[in-house]
Amino acid sequence: MSAHRDVGRFDEWASTYDRSYLQRLVFEPVQRTLLQVAATAKPRATAILDVGCGTGRLLRAAEGLFPGARLEGVDAAPAMVKRAQVESDSGITFRQGVAEQLPFGEAEFDLVFSTMTFHHWADQGRGAAEVARVMRADGRWLLAEFVPKGILRLLMARRFPRQRSLERMLREEGLEIMSQRPVPGLGGQVALMVIARGTGR
Repeated sequence: MSAHRDVGRFDEWASTYDRSYLQRLVFEPVQRTLLQVAATAKPRATAILDVGCGTGRLLRAAEGLFPGARLEGVDAAPAMVKRAQVESDSGITFRQGVAEQLPFGEAEFDLVFSTMTFHHWADQGRGAAEVARVMRADGRWLLAEFVPKGILRLLMARRFPRQRSLERMLREEGLEIMSQRPVPGLGGQVALMVIARGTGR
């Protein structure tokens, strides 16, 4: 499935996305885990970006943990962004955009979130480079993504990069995985990675 077809599918899904069974089964456990890690990794974060924000659920949940922080969400699907804007009655900013060309300046964010969206990026290497560009020198990128195991590894190999491939891609952009933990309840198939600038830079 191409990235362009993904955008169209998410546009169609926007009106019912928050009621999807996947929220309870997958997205909510992923977001809970990410927020727990975020509160430890950068408890005083003042600027947070969610790349692939969907309808904005994660950023709305982050408001209570990071009071007063600048919260920005970007999504490639215009209908998702519109839904996020309607659902939010706070100061969160949502805008249409893609990971490969983030509409921000350099070193603006303490935390960058990406939950279950990395596999939709048309150019993952370029997206990683953009995250590195907009992240502050001591910032953290919290990336939650499928890391297929067993038979799923064979079925999903074309879509999801293997660990070594991902690590190599990140190194090319001056990034490295500092820690990694499985998201509870998902059979070890989804990992939350804490990514920072590599020690060589």
